[in-house]
Amino acid sequence: MATLAVAREFLSDYSKLDRVIQNRVHDLAGKCRLLSMAELNQAKGIHLETYKHQKDKRARTIRLGDNHRGIVLVPDGSDRVVLVDVMTHDDADRWMLNNEFKVNAATGALEVFDAGAIASQIEAVGQRVAATPEPAALLYDHRKDKDFTQLGIDESMLPLLRVMDDESQLEALMLVLPQGQAEALILLTGDESVDVIYAQVAGNIDPEEIDTDDLAAAIVAPASRAHFHVVTDEDDLAEMLARPLAQWRTYLHQSQHEIAYRPTYNGPARVTGGAGTGKTVVAMHRAKALAENLEGSTSRPILFTTFTRNLAQAIERDLRLLGGSDLLDVTDVVNVDRLANQMVKDIEGSAPQIIQDSRLLELWDEKILELGYDLTPTFVLQEWEQVVLAQGLDSRDEYFRASRAGRGTRLDRKQRAQVWKVIEAATREMESRNVRTHLQVAAKAAGYMEQEQIKPYQHVIVDEAQDLHEAQWRLLRAVVGEGENDLFIVGDSHQRIYGRRSSLSKVGINIRGRSKKLKINYRTTRQILRWSLAVLGEGEYDDLDEGTDNQDVAGYHSFLDGAVPTCVGFATRGEMIEGLAERVKQWIAEGVDESAIGIAARTKGTFPAVERALRDVGVLAFELGPDLSASDGVAIGTMHRMKGLEYRCVAVIDASSDELPNPKFLTPESEDPVQHEAEIRRERSLLYVASTRARDDLWVAWSGSPSRFLTPVLGI
Repeated sequence: MATLAVAREFLSDYSKLDRVIQNRVHDLAGKCRLLSMAELNQAKGIHLETYKHQKDKRARTIRLGDNHRGIVLVPDGSDRVVLVDVMTHDDADRWMLNNEFKVNAATGALEVFDAGAIASQIEAVGQRVAATPEPAALLYDHRKDKDFTQLGIDESMLPLLRVMDDESQLEALMLVLPQGQAEALILLTGDESVDVIYAQVAGNIDPEEIDTDDLAAAIVAPASRAHFHVVTDEDDLAEMLARPLAQWRTYLHQSQHEIAYRPTYNGPARVTGGAGTGKTVVAMHRAKALAENLEGSTSRPILFTTFTRNLAQAIERDLRLLGGSDLLDVTDVVNVDRLANQMVKDIEGSAPQIIQDSRLLELWDEKILELGYDLTPTFVLQEWEQVVLAQGLDSRDEYFRASRAGRGTRLDRKQRAQVWKVIEAATREMESRNVRTHLQVAAKAAGYMEQEQIKPYQHVIVDEAQDLHEAQWRLLRAVVGEGENDLFIVGDSHQRIYGRRSSLSKVGINIRGRSKKLKINYRTTRQILRWSLAVLGEGEYDDLDEGTDNQDVAGYHSFLDGAVPTCVGFATRGEMIEGLAERVKQWIAEGVDESAIGIAARTKGTFPAVERALRDVGVLAFELGPDLSASDGVAIGTMHRMKGLEYRCVAVIDASSDELPNPKFLTPESEDPVQHEAEIRRERSLLYVASTRARDDLWVAWSGSPSRFLTPVLGI
């Protein structure tokens, strides 16, 4: 019987197709499973056809509707059909006349090659380069000619590459080059060695063994893993097409696959990467890899944890898609607060009572007033969380000796003594009322687990690591014994939205020599990515440990192309909401499903009015809550709630000067300038997180004056 393989690029556009065409793609998988290649060639409902003047004799088209055809590759002597794309008849005609399939002689990847388009773009870029003044430095000054050819770049491109001086010139070529070559060119702008880059794009293969005539072998080569997937059955295809996660499940890039399925890490491993690079999915694959190598365990020896409850629910749902009930039978998926609460409950016999944030602030303010000190409750609470709880300090003497690095206000001994007295009085009062914070519970659970000789887990996987506090890290370090494959940690400091910065090494987690970085954004277009990075500003970001993680095109890039994000200002909030309703209606008219649209804001004050406005124009909508529950319509949520989600189209509203940054959530600069700056960066990260939820289109609106974060993208 024949087998079907599907190109990743097609999946990006699948949701835009008419439902009838989508159903016929599903049917194709079933027919391939039931029919031989000879029978497929004769099947009337399929119409595998050649063209008189087609560029590649192995290409075929397949009828999928009155005006749509699928482009397929049928390698000589193979029983495999590769669905490359679906397009209108006219576009299919042009494709067949101009495109051919090749095997990259250096990487073994199957490539779709439009020589005419590449030649035209090379000429256009060459004209742009010639028209610019002589640059001070060139893009590839630090590279040798053989660096390019060793990565599969055609020698004919070298003259142009040698005179390029700007990344925008390279981006123009990316639109037409096969993705593997485009990725290699981007990575070559950085400083990594050619051997390291080769491993990222091609994996562990011997170039001498590549047969450039064997397209069937190229389809399953490591370098093709990110671009083609062989469908096992109709359910496999349906799952791929139904959910974005399914693309990740089957289309791991070579670099992602190597990280997720490495047999052994000799200790904790860390994976970083920008939004949309697939960190969470790599972590889920890691859970699958670990589960497949468990020996005789009947409990749940794998812990998969993250910061928020709704993210934990999303991960559990997607792990079921990835590995079924067998994977969940051995994986405990729980957010870190719930984990700590359950452990304290099991040991103490009752569930800890958590004090609400507003009541906590009131209680500490009361103690400051009773003691008559010139301190603010916010400052003392931050001192307690960021110094005392972070370092596990238990006494006044320890606090006096402790480092306060990261705190912007100096304290002399008298002031430290006052702060400690407030902390003692407030925590005693909390104890008398039998209430605790989540961080106190985590610290208590860590203390209990550190005393246990037998640990509850064999492996711990941590998602959204940038949002965890030191007390939570000490707990996670304590629930698993030190050794091979103990901790697998993924995160991105650019998405730190809860104001916590921890160093792994300072909480006893040594990742030296076991760090990887994901570099390709698979979710958002390069236009949205560039816009989102611009609003982050020029600040320095950490790598979850003692180093830095600043983004550049070699270290973080997208191959998806789309529209430039739209920024719109309105005189009033009511007009902004009306404009939003019109934008949502337009997306739906363009074929975007309501469930593929997300609306984000810093706070939820406008949400009732937004829901009414959408309802008035016939659009279903619902507000995202702490629990991940299925609802119909457009999703409306705070920027915090948007974390971990994705949509085809996203509207960010209330991006005004009085909402971003939001003064309600900022420490006054006069009180603590370092804390103030950290909170400004957190506000920027919130906008970055919200905007990178968008796959195809981003619409940003405000009333009154725009946020200062938008200055780089508005040209103000």
